[in-house]
Amino acid sequence: MTREELARKLVEIVRKEKEIPDEKLAPSTPLAEAGIDSLDALTILFAIEEEFGITIPDAQSRSIKTFGDMIDVVATQLAGGADGGAATGRP
Repeated sequence: MTREELARKLVEIVRKEKEIPDEKLAPSTPLAEAGIDSLDALTILFAIEEEFGITIPDAQSRSIKTFGDMIDVVATQLAGGADGGAATGRP
């Protein structure tokens, strides 16, 4: 999956959880400015983990401040993750 495909899929997941305009889903936009609070972020993270069959460690989830950070963290996990390969792409 390319980064662009991943970004599109993440936009779909985010939009299932919260209605956000396109301009608020730019990679550099802080999630808080897009209207995503901590509860929304948790719900979105759970949806991402379920969709991709990955586990995002707490330290990485806390580092997600922008939509671009979200793409980076998910891409890292899909590539084998910083935890030694727990991301298999299967539930």
